[in-house]
Amino acid sequence: MIMSLADKPDDQVSRLKQSLQKYQAERIRETYADIEEMPQYKKLAHFFFDEIYGPRDFGFRDESIKSLHHKLSGFLKGEMINAVGKVIELNELSDEVDNRMVDKMIELKIQPELNDEKYKKIYQSLDNYDQRVHQVNLLADSVKAVHHVSQMRLIGLSLKIVHRAAHFAGFGKIMDFLYDGYEAFHAVKDIDFFAGKILERELKINNRLFDK
Repeated sequence: MIMSLADKPDDQVSRLKQSLQKYQAERIRETYADIEEMPQYKKLAHFFFDEIYGPRDFGFRDESIKSLHHKLSGFLKGEMINAVGKVIELNELSDEVDNRMVDKMIELKIQPELNDEKYKKIYQSLDNYDQRVHQVNLLADSVKAVHHVSQMRLIGLSLKIVHRAAHFAGFGKIMDFLYDGYEAFHAVKDIDFFAGKILERELKINNRLFDK
């Protein structure tokens, strides 16, 4: 019988997943080091590397985004509901494939210290090329959707108004995250270059990992 992550020791799963996310964060930072040096993308790159793809426990963030989406779905319209929906879908998909990779690490008895060879072996073993392509496309689409929303003046004003009050309502951490994200995206006027590089480079890396 195949064990799920829920059946395995929490400390083992946590250690392996943190190691996996650390490796992926370092790879992403290396892949986009040139873009991080560009003044117009510096704040956005920092938000991506440290706040989205950093090796941390983001359970509060994912659950809070879902909670806010559920509570506000009757009030959010058009572009806003679309952007939040894409972010939630991307979070859930990324978490799913990360968990599958951790399962493989346990199955193949791969230790937490990852290198390129070990990572490729785990990545390739999932045999989910089309799902990975969808993940990359969804990432690029989410970047564009969130950027579009960040350019709306009303969104910025609303976030500023509720930012402080949210701490008293138990949404302090997620509002800090959302406000930092808003400022990072808002500072970039043309997102096409950034989103285009993500799409181009991540698809190329995916092909390389699958030997295509």
